[in-house]
Amino acid sequence: ATRPPLRPLCGSSCGDLSRRPSGAPLRHRQRAMAAAVARVALRAHSRSAQILGLGGRRAIAALSVGGRSLPPRVRGCSGGAPTGGETPVGGAGSETHGGDDIYKVKRLVADFSVTTNALGPVPSALNAMRKQTEYEMLWITPRGGDVQAIMEEMQGDEAHLSSDHLATSPAVEHYPARTDVALEELTAGFLAGPSNIDDARRRLLFGNGASELIDLLARMAPEGAYCISPHVQVQYREYQRACTNAGRKPTTDPKEASILCLVNPNNPTGDFLERPEMEAWIAENAAPGSWVLVDESMLFWAGPDWFERGVSADFIKSMAKQHIHIFLVQSWTKIFSCTGIRIGTVLCPTAEKRDQVYAKQVPWSVNALAREYLKAALQDTNYLQRTWLNTERWRAHMVTRLQRLHPEWKIYGKPWLSWIWIDTGSPQVADSVYEAALECGCPVRHARSGYDLPSFIRLAVRRPYDFSVLYQALLQRECVKRDTSVTFGTYADVQPSVVEGVRLVHIDDLLPHEQVLSDRAGKLQEYVRDLPKKILPAILVDSQYQIVIDGHHRLELFRAAGMQIVPVISLNYDHEDILVNPPGIGPPGITKETVISRALKGNLLAPKSTQHVVRSRGGALLPLIVLAPQIAELVN
Repeated sequence: ATRPPLRPLCGSSCGDLSRRPSGAPLRHRQRAMAAAVARVALRAHSRSAQILGLGGRRAIAALSVGGRSLPPRVRGCSGGAPTGGETPVGGAGSETHGGDDIYKVKRLVADFSVTTNALGPVPSALNAMRKQTEYEMLWITPRGGDVQAIMEEMQGDEAHLSSDHLATSPAVEHYPARTDVALEELTAGFLAGPSNIDDARRRLLFGNGASELIDLLARMAPEGAYCISPHVQVQYREYQRACTNAGRKPTTDPKEASILCLVNPNNPTGDFLERPEMEAWIAENAAPGSWVLVDESMLFWAGPDWFERGVSADFIKSMAKQHIHIFLVQSWTKIFSCTGIRIGTVLCPTAEKRDQVYAKQVPWSVNALAREYLKAALQDTNYLQRTWLNTERWRAHMVTRLQRLHPEWKIYGKPWLSWIWIDTGSPQVADSVYEAALECGCPVRHARSGYDLPSFIRLAVRRPYDFSVLYQALLQRECVKRDTSVTFGTYADVQPSVVEGVRLVHIDDLLPHEQVLSDRAGKLQEYVRDLPKKILPAILVDSQYQIVIDGHHRLELFRAAGMQIVPVISLNYDHEDILVNPPGIGPPGITKETVISRALKGNLLAPKSTQHVVRSRGGALLPLIVLAPQIAELVN
């Protein structure tokens, strides 16, 4: 099903604005779908009720709708990546990868375990690849032949049902050409610039993903030990796997290594050495006769000037004269989100080295569909512009909320990278987050498996719309530390489409639209303090922007109580049965657009400027608070 791009359920307005059609009807057209998604997000990580933790007061509150709890989503157990100590999915000689865990979930919402582009596959490239598989329906084969034999072949009921025509699809039934000039020129121009296409093309080698080329280079390099980057805590393990399988021993001294393996930017830690630092380190530490592999697959996210930040062609040539051979490795499946079709390249130091490696490569490493995809993707400049525009914003959106929810977590990586590297500080916490992510259909990368760092996790950058589901799971996880729950009353008799559901939100994600009266907030606190059991109506919010529609003073009370996670009732604020300041109720001149605009801009209305009401199915106008079930706080 097509999902609405601008439904940041966790209260953000930083969705992919380039995809949003103009005009107010958007919210009406997408409301039903967004409501369904909100309910799925709620069910996907709800045991039996929404549970609320109250900070330092050690208090618990819980929600359930109409006295009825929602069933948990059951996680599937087929396939998937191992946890610590288990054999990798591909066998003892392989490495654990992000992406394996999608086969552990019953229903995948979004894959946060792989560091691919959050935009998803390149649309123009998919179209180009699709055209390659289009076939002609022919009664007579275009290659000619005995027409009578063809007709006889198609006689009989069974044959007629299965082959009522002959088909041809060259991309499927023929070997691809050994050389694809257009692909080589486009890739060389992208990597080296228009003026250096011929030189780069002679040094360029394609493979079935970067993994094939890494394995090939590890076997082809001069005999001796290997060394990984000393600058990082851990790095992409394919290099260690390839070198170990080639019979090489590790060394921590780069000057003793015949092959140095560097990943820059480094996946998963997010460390990055700018060009002067990287080149200076290679010049100082690489021994003559050694091969230096520099994986720059994630450098493409750095922005339009990415090519000025990697190892330069001039430096590669100067090192080659000293018999230090630098190979630049690129995986195209990450930046163009196409891990399923496998294509990578290596830019060799010289044409001679390229030919030396190519001589040991199996033929037809790259299939015809992958070639067409990459050719189209390299020409889609709009896709890269959107990548550079949105990735950093979406990453900041995620980091802000993760730090708000878990200020004790340590977060690493450059702001433009396509993933977030997190030290939770506890293997138990990392295990819990990993399981919560699987439960809600948003698998993350657990660093216990593959990286041997049990307290670390890695999250891919994804759209705010997708992150909202994972964020709800993390909010729920925080609230499930105590197992106390109560039920509360039902909604008023209104149209069901008025209320979109019950959700947990971080208190700082809520946007007020009007100021509060300090004396009234104080009196509310005094009132609640004297209650033997503290019961208050829930806060009512607009489902799209998390704007507080009703409950500003209650929100201040919750904030003063130290609450970070609060339950809210999400409303379809555009619904015709919700009215603001109708005739005779509240000051005139204030509209729903006024409420939304003031809240988003932070230009709050005066206290009690708005009076919201809801029309019941019988036609009566009721205070909006009738939609707010009671929150019962149980103090332990």
